[in-house]
Amino acid sequence: MNNNIDISKINSIIKKIIEGIGSSRGQILQIVDDLRSEHEEYKLQLEKIKKDLENVINEVDELEKQDKMMRKKLAEVSQNFNYYTEADIKTVYEKASDIKIKFMAKTSEENVLKEKRYNLELILKKSLVGIDNAEKVVNQVSIALGYLEGDVLSAFESADKNSEMFIGIKILEAQENERKRISRDIHDGPAQYMANVIMKVDICKKVIENDLQKGLNELQDLKESVKEALKEVRSIIYDLRPMSLDDLGLNQTIQETTKSISEKSNIQIELKLKTIKDEIEPIIQVAVYRIIQEIFNNMKKHSEAKNAVVKLDFGTKYLMLIISDDGKGFDVDETLNRVKTKGNSYGLIGILERVNQLQGEIDIKSVIGKGTTYSVKLPINREVIKSEKRGD
Repeated sequence: MNNNIDISKINSIIKKIIEGIGSSRGQILQIVDDLRSEHEEYKLQLEKIKKDLENVINEVDELEKQDKMMRKKLAEVSQNFNYYTEADIKTVYEKASDIKIKFMAKTSEENVLKEKRYNLELILKKSLVGIDNAEKVVNQVSIALGYLEGDVLSAFESADKNSEMFIGIKILEAQENERKRISRDIHDGPAQYMANVIMKVDICKKVIENDLQKGLNELQDLKESVKEALKEVRSIIYDLRPMSLDDLGLNQTIQETTKSISEKSNIQIELKLKTIKDEIEPIIQVAVYRIIQEIFNNMKKHSEAKNAVVKLDFGTKYLMLIISDDGKGFDVDETLNRVKTKGNSYGLIGILERVNQLQGEIDIKSVIGKGTTYSVKLPINREVIKSEKRGD
């Protein structure tokens, strides 16, 4: 009976906590939205200032040329008073003075705009930091809320409750980070293009009324914007679940992906892939693909590698993925410690968590100046994972 009372009290407390956290999360989300809107407004202001500054710089350059010409003309007049009338001399001096004043005024305007540009760039940087920090808070609150809304009591009753709680939080954290990434991708990509399309539609209507040819040109620009938006949407969908995994299989998907990476990053990639068979479960194939993606993302950002090798092999229980490069290398222990404590390298965190969730193993060896090797061991299907959990 006491246990039931305790559980009822716990449920009541948890409900109140969930309501409080949910309300706070909504308020923080509103703050994040406000920060984003403010950030977009600053970006528009910066774009306008950059355009104004470009125009002013061109005017300053032109006035500087005119000022130099007039100074030469003044020198010529000063040395040849006998050849010029008083009216000519007065005209030259007045024109030179007028150009000088305009030149100085435009130079001053240029300096003011540069100062504004600098200040806005600082504001934008601080704004991004503010948005990032606020999103982290939302992320943490969402994780806590998601976990509390789950089966909390079963976690309390679990024999290994700390481990279960840790795994649950990590899964929720990964889900929340993925949602945030998708949201940001859509906001920065298709959403921007579609906003531009709406604006261009209005422009097209007005332009066509006055000039058909210009209107047709605007429609062509509109078509390009829609194509870019479609391209971005397809890219986001592909990142969520590459259709080529279903259509072409893992081997060819890896070949296509590494070919694209090689073209964009100038990293020469050698592939040594054993042909994947049906016994490799789809969830494991997706994991292999994602791990390859993340490793090469890290490689492009940090390694300065020129060459890389991807090896994929498997047996009756496990597959081995080995990726090595000839980059600058890094201190593995220091980096892993920093990543785990500060969480500032989501790519590496994603690799580690994906491997751990699938009961796999990962070993990273790196030598400064000589490159890095990632060795990943994964079970080929869920039966192996279950047997590992049972300790068979």
